[in-house]
Amino acid sequence: MIQAILFDIEGTLAKVDAADFMRNYLGILAPRFAHLISPDKLSKQLLKSLEIMKNEPKPGQTNMQTFYDDFSKATGQSFQTLRPIFEEFYESDFPTLRCLIQTIPLGVKVVEYAIQQGFLTAVGSSPLLPLTAMQEQVRWAGLTPEHFKVIPALDTFHYCKPHLGFFREVAESLGVKTDSCLLVSEHIEDIICRELGMKLFFMGTLESEVETDYVGQLDDLFRLISQGNL
Repeated sequence: MIQAILFDIEGTLAKVDAADFMRNYLGILAPRFAHLISPDKLSKQLLKSLEIMKNEPKPGQTNMQTFYDDFSKATGQSFQTLRPIFEEFYESDFPTLRCLIQTIPLGVKVVEYAIQQGFLTAVGSSPLLPLTAMQEQVRWAGLTPEHFKVIPALDTFHYCKPHLGFFREVAESLGVKTDSCLLVSEHIEDIICRELGMKLFFMGTLESEVETDYVGQLDDLFRLISQGNL
């Protein structure tokens, strides 16, 4: 029995060109560090450190700690120097990227209807950004942070997708078992969540040999919820 629904934001609740978004993100982030790190080095190392954070989680460390361990070492700049610059960026500059995001109105309707029907709701996106930025992305989708019981973030979570630890951590934060959760996503790598008994509603179309629990669009998900078929 499904008790909780996890919604990936990108491609599910909001439309975004990921490559274009990253290009603009780095374009406004790099100048803030120009007095310490060249823009080219900043961009390349940030992506490298994020990959290490995703692929090599450290026991007991948040994603943020793992990221800064690598980023600080590679750039020769201390956590105490770097963090205030990142925080100011997310506070002042990050919200300007909203112009790159297109809200999907039906996504708002589905999330609110799921809540009305008694489901716990959580963001199912990988926690690559601090909580303030993850909350901002929720607003870009036409929702508020209050719509979700759990919003995974860089500074609070210890794993990223597609690591199984991420899905366990979301379920634990919600107070439910993984096999009581449904993940809504358009990312094929998220199919790994099924190894924990978590259900997957895949947004889009799948190759015939790929197995999942549900396939369709947001209107199909709305219908499943309304008919009590989850």
